[in-house]
Amino acid sequence: MAEHKARIRISRPLWHTLIIIPCTLVLGAQLPQTTPVTISAGPDWIPLQVELDIVPGSALDFSQIGLHKGPAGSHGRVIATRDGQFAFEDRPDSPQRFYGVNLCVGAQYVSHREADRLAERLMRLGYNTVRLHHYESPLVEGQPATTTFNPERLDQLDYLFAALAKRGIYVSTDLYVSRPVTNKEIGIGRPGTVGMDRFKILVPVYDAAYQNWKQFSRALLDHVNPYTGKRYADDPALAWLSLINEGNFTNFFSELRNIGQWRKAWNAWLAKRYSERAALAAAWGDELKETENPSRGTVGFPDRLNAPGIRARDCMVFLADADSEIARRMIGFVREDLRCRALLTNTNGWINYAPSQQARTLYDYVDDHFYVDHPQFLKQNWQLPSRCPNLSPVAQGADGGRDRCFTRLFDKPFTISEYNYAGPGRFRGVGGILTGAMGALQGWSAIYRFAYSHDRASEMEPAPIDYFDMASDPLGQASERAAVCLFLRGDMKTAPHSAALVMTRQELANPPERVPRLAPRWHWAGWLTRIGTFVPPETGAGTAFTAVFSPGWGGGAGTTAAGAYRIEDGAVVSLLRERGILSAENPSDPAKRLFVSETGEITIDGPSDDMILDTPRTAGGYAAAGRTIRTRDGVVAISMGGSDATVWVSSLDGRPIAASRRLLVTHLTDLQNSNTRYGEDSRQTLLAWGGLPHLVRAGEALVRLKVEKGESLDVWALSTGGRRVASIPCSTSEGILQFKATIAGDGANGARFMYEISEP
Repeated sequence: MAEHKARIRISRPLWHTLIIIPCTLVLGAQLPQTTPVTISAGPDWIPLQVELDIVPGSALDFSQIGLHKGPAGSHGRVIATRDGQFAFEDRPDSPQRFYGVNLCVGAQYVSHREADRLAERLMRLGYNTVRLHHYESPLVEGQPATTTFNPERLDQLDYLFAALAKRGIYVSTDLYVSRPVTNKEIGIGRPGTVGMDRFKILVPVYDAAYQNWKQFSRALLDHVNPYTGKRYADDPALAWLSLINEGNFTNFFSELRNIGQWRKAWNAWLAKRYSERAALAAAWGDELKETENPSRGTVGFPDRLNAPGIRARDCMVFLADADSEIARRMIGFVREDLRCRALLTNTNGWINYAPSQQARTLYDYVDDHFYVDHPQFLKQNWQLPSRCPNLSPVAQGADGGRDRCFTRLFDKPFTISEYNYAGPGRFRGVGGILTGAMGALQGWSAIYRFAYSHDRASEMEPAPIDYFDMASDPLGQASERAAVCLFLRGDMKTAPHSAALVMTRQELANPPERVPRLAPRWHWAGWLTRIGTFVPPETGAGTAFTAVFSPGWGGGAGTTAAGAYRIEDGAVVSLLRERGILSAENPSDPAKRLFVSETGEITIDGPSDDMILDTPRTAGGYAAAGRTIRTRDGVVAISMGGSDATVWVSSLDGRPIAASRRLLVTHLTDLQNSNTRYGEDSRQTLLAWGGLPHLVRAGEALVRLKVEKGESLDVWALSTGGRRVASIPCSTSEGILQFKATIAGDGANGARFMYEISEP
């Protein structure tokens, strides 16, 4: 149906998002020539009543399932173990995982009463960590310098920190994200602020910027929180620190190459590496111009980092060395001057080339970020219209985050401190499951959804969905419980074997002329077994891996003649079979986007657009309407009707599903705002966000569970807060409990997509 033109608006302020994530502006893009589509209430879209807080003791109260280990810090510091895991100081042999959310900008600055309410809710949602992110701008607002704090905001931050720690929620944060440093503060004689990205790349080469970073870091970490009685630097509840968020120099090369201090550092590095111009000329050949001489500071940067030739190759190594040098300085300051023992990381997004791993060997843990369906903007950044692919990630082979597996170093804990399957993409319900499953299979140590909220209002009252926030997205929030069970509780096993890309320090310092991106193309193997990189320490000590790949230059030893960046997919599969990682019966085939983990607990069937979870305590998956997914032992079988859906069941009492007496079933189709408007049927171009109430796509799922004494169990539909809102008819025959999950329900209580199965 054709529509009249409407004024495009964003339903919630997104000014803060401008500084959050690298985004894409599609210059000159034209809106598709199709008929716009509006999502409105009716038989296909059912209004949802939203409750933000979780009823204590309800099936949605995940504080009951043993994920929290007492107040944060009660077991000493979180430490990094030699086998690449986190543990508590008083339990060094017991690996610990963390799953949480980002709180951004105004979401961290709430009243004391609201902070307690928020911390209580996050605990009941199952989170055991929070990342305080983009907290700096509000914290320094109205102050004479951006290294001093607004007293009211500082008090709010202190109280929230204490409220989280009291409930067993550990905190991570950054020492620089987006603080609006003024030019005047660092001695630049012009008005205005430095700019977020520019400040990141000034810190290594411009001492005034580095001193400013130190001053802010000292002010924060030396501050004594009156609600805990501890300096932030001393508080074990502050477990992790990122030195500079998303500060990879490779992100900012186009700006960096025009900064005089960086050109000076580049020439000094060349002079040290080649000792004299003649040696540089011999290495570079015609690439070195007659007018260029490093001793005179006249050698220019390459036009682009991925250009062919030795100049670009050397520039890659130079940037990796610069990463290492500033990391040593910052780590030394935090450790020695501030006496802070929080675990430290850096370079956590976005562009990684192979030499990037050099600096990461210095960190206590390795961190990275990824997004699926991140918006692209067609006219102006962070203004509608925006576009995203809006395609089934399962059909695409579930590639979200796979390449980040290679950022990981096997001898260090690995975290993803930002990820999301962004709104309003209709497949985001499967995102939490896929990420939790990958993290569990890979043996990662911490994962954070970006984000819970960006402002106080959406934390305290229901709000329309936007690109990222769980607080205003009941469907995204529901999908988190699968990640909590699979990853944090450990329902999915870690793969017992490993395939490692092993790169020596010599190889990192001397890559080929065309330096590859860090992740080889066979990152699809992340759905089969553990994958990652390893840089042997200089002593020559190593870690045993089932399969070893060399980078393909420098003569490194590997279990295959072809280097990791040249080997064909089929050869990788053959090697995994030869090494006993994949059995002869495992049908995995990257050409078909078909992946079955070596544990057998997850199947990604791209051609069929099916994903099957098959663990003892959490099982189900994703499938299109008309298809059925089932576990190998027949304990769980789910048939989709009316709409593709993500449906799973999790035991809440710790027993296997077949023996459990309390189960949670979640049935996710799609959720949009009322009057969301798209440019076409495929819903790739977002024209208007719409508003409340949320609307849930109608659909049904026939759930069949082989459970002991199923005749003694009842089924209830739940509100988003966990209240039992309706009794659901069920039947038991030959040991199979069966009921129909229906989004539309009885029409009296609105949409429903979560169910409790338990004894009366």
